[in-house]
Amino acid sequence: MLNLCNDISDISELFDGSKRLILYGAGASTRLILQEYYQKGLRDCLAFIVDVNDGMDGQECIVEADSEIRVKIWSLKAFCDEYVGRAKEFVWVITPYVALHIVGMLDLVKELDGADAYIYSLIVNKKRPEAFELRNTKEALIPKKIHYFWVGSNPLPEDYKKNIESWKKYAPGYEIIEWNEDNYDFNVHNYTSDAMQYGHYMYVTDYARKDILYMYGGIYLDTDVELLKPIDDLLYNEAFIGIDDGGQLNSGSALGAVARNPVIKELRDLYNDIAFVNADGSLNLKYNTYYETSYMIKKGFELKNKFQTFGGMNCFPREVFMPEGFIGLKDNYTKQTLANHKINPYDKTAIKKILQRI
Repeated sequence: MLNLCNDISDISELFDGSKRLILYGAGASTRLILQEYYQKGLRDCLAFIVDVNDGMDGQECIVEADSEIRVKIWSLKAFCDEYVGRAKEFVWVITPYVALHIVGMLDLVKELDGADAYIYSLIVNKKRPEAFELRNTKEALIPKKIHYFWVGSNPLPEDYKKNIESWKKYAPGYEIIEWNEDNYDFNVHNYTSDAMQYGHYMYVTDYARKDILYMYGGIYLDTDVELLKPIDDLLYNEAFIGIDDGGQLNSGSALGAVARNPVIKELRDLYNDIAFVNADGSLNLKYNTYYETSYMIKKGFELKNKFQTFGGMNCFPREVFMPEGFIGLKDNYTKQTLANHKINPYDKTAIKKILQRI
């Protein structure tokens, strides 16, 4: 079994040179970690990336936001074959959102027995965020509008209907607007058009939600968001977004702004250079969280669960919109919790057994 550790509050504490680091997982979370930390000491102590996918062995992990960052990928099998009995020479950082589930798989790999391993999402959430305010302007600026999308021919599930009822309860007087094929032109952008064509409705809204907010202002919510308290405090911001379990920004949890907000426009216009269908015909299934976070890192955003603000965009800690989250972290309900974004419910019993080992 891995030796699970949780004695640091920032990944940079592992950059002391005592051991070389391995980032486990070659996906979006690792790319964001590289984007933020590579020039802050990670480059000097990083050995390589390990991924369970044998097909990635020998490839390079390339960070789109900085093409000069290129890190070699080893398959897990290749690592075990090459570094027999040497796994303890490295510190492992498990990066994916589903890290707590990955631990169970890695525990079965005898070559990794006793290796020190950290779970990045736990590092991000180790410390409580510093004090912050939900109101950040003197007057309410954001209009009382809640936008959501429902695309396709399937009826709205009962759970989602209940969530919308919570919006009506805690946001009385707000105009609640459903956007669909009848009142929004999804051919307005190639990304949304292609996502519609392939039936990937979750991705259809990634561009469209910013487009709607830029034009009309208001608050966007995914249909799996339940409001728990009144949300009028959010109107006292020029723009806001939520931080999720992994320290990444997540506009599905909540995204709000005044009309014609420049940061919303920039987040929308990112998709002018993003294709849903790759050149080889495969689909680009990177989540909106990756693109939103990568863009904001360029502006100074840190992959941390704390209040941050850039250019009028206020980034609220996980406790505001994702107190439970979806990757198994402990609940984080506080007096400033307004909603619960109920993404992919997880088995808390199974996850608890892993957390008890740390």
